[in-house]
Amino acid sequence: MNTLTPNQIDQIADVAVQMMNDYAQFAKKHNVNDNELGILYTLWVDGACSQSHIAQKQLIAKQTVNTLCQKFIKDGLLISQPCDTDKRQKVLHFTDKGRAFAEPIIADLLAQENKAIAEFGVRRVAFLLNELKDLQGVLAKYLE
Repeated sequence: MNTLTPNQIDQIADVAVQMMNDYAQFAKKHNVNDNELGILYTLWVDGACSQSHIAQKQLIAKQTVNTLCQKFIKDGLLISQPCDTDKRQKVLHFTDKGRAFAEPIIADLLAQENKAIAEFGVRRVAFLLNELKDLQGVLAKYLE
């Protein structure tokens, strides 16, 4: 008999994976993949940033981010410029074409998320977020 059975954190992870699958399905409807959506979303919400920032925030491999960003640059959606504070670092920006491409996708995503928040309840979402932050802090302490 296996005494190492999944616990509630495993169940939380399963739900998180399903939510990521939901985002992948959303991306597919907009003719992008989930990694491309993550890049567009991060640039939209955080503004100009490095590929490293995107990789860390979206948990996408740096090589994948680089490949997709190079594609977006080639397609005229992004430009890469030296960072003001560290010339070795490059910062990505939307071009006008890129902003026009991303805007309807991100606007729809934010609208759907806001509908979900409204249906689930703003207070419930805030409570869940605070609880998950606390759980993450405790878990990090034990996994370090």
